[in-house]
Amino acid sequence: MESKIVKNLKPEYEPVAVVWSDTLPENTLQFKSGKYGCILNLFAEAARRGKIAGGSRDTIRCSGGRAALGFETDFSESDEKLDHFSALFSKGLRSARYQEAYRANINTVRETWQDMFEYGERRHCSAELAEEWILKGMPRYDIPNEYVLFKPFSSTDSEDNIRAVIFSVNPVELSCLVTFAGSVMHGTDSVQVPQGADCFSIGAFAYDQADKPEPKPVLGMLGADGREVMRKKFRDDTLTLTIPAPLFKHLEEEAEDSIFQIPSWQKIL
Repeated sequence: MESKIVKNLKPEYEPVAVVWSDTLPENTLQFKSGKYGCILNLFAEAARRGKIAGGSRDTIRCSGGRAALGFETDFSESDEKLDHFSALFSKGLRSARYQEAYRANINTVRETWQDMFEYGERRHCSAELAEEWILKGMPRYDIPNEYVLFKPFSSTDSEDNIRAVIFSVNPVELSCLVTFAGSVMHGTDSVQVPQGADCFSIGAFAYDQADKPEPKPVLGMLGADGREVMRKKFRDDTLTLTIPAPLFKHLEEEAEDSIFQIPSWQKIL
C-alpha cells in the first residue's frame, strides 16, 4: 500500500507495519525453531533491507520478545520466576530473594549476558518496583493469530491485519511526526514514553494504545538493548515512533492538509 504520510515525510527508512497473521509469506525471515534471537533484529531487517520478517510461538524463544509480540508471557507463572524477572529488571543478583536459583540462572546464560544478569538492567531501582511493573504496568496479550510479521509498509495490502506502523526516525523526522500526531489529539501529552524493554515499544505498548479511545504513538529504542541494535543497524541518532493502527488511519486522512504543507516544515524536511 501507499501512504500519504510517507509521501510527505519522505523518511530515510521505510516504515514497518506490525501485522498479525495466520499465514507466513514466502521467504519470510525468521529464527530457526529453538534458536534464541532478539525480535529487534527482525524489525531492523524489515526497516533497513525491505525484508518481511517475523515469528511465531515456536520461533520466538526470548520471554520478553514473546510477551512484546503478544504470544503471552510467563513472567509471573511462579514466585521464583517473578522474582527472577524482578531482579533482572532491577539490580540483578542483589535484588533477588531466591539468590541461589538466580545465581544458577546466571551460570546457564551465554557469557556475554552474564554481567547483565548479575548487575541487572536497572530499569527499576528496586525489585518491588519491577514486580509492580510486571504485574500492573506490562501490557499482556495472547493474540488469536499464529504469526506476527514485520512488513515494509509498501509490501502491505488492504487485507493485512495491521496493528501498528513503526517509523525509524532521526530528530527532524521525529519532531515532525510528534507535532503531526499532536495536531489530532486533545490535550498536550501526545506521546507515550514507556518504561520497559525496547521490544515492547514496537509491540505490546502499541497494541495497548490501539485499544484506548485516543491512542498515542509510542517512542522507543531508549534502552541499552535498543541502542545496541540501533548502533549495529542504524545510526546513533535513530529512534522509533510506533503509531497504533487507529491513529495511523486518522493521520493518513489528515496528511494532505497538515503541517507537511506549510513552508516552514517543507524547508526543514
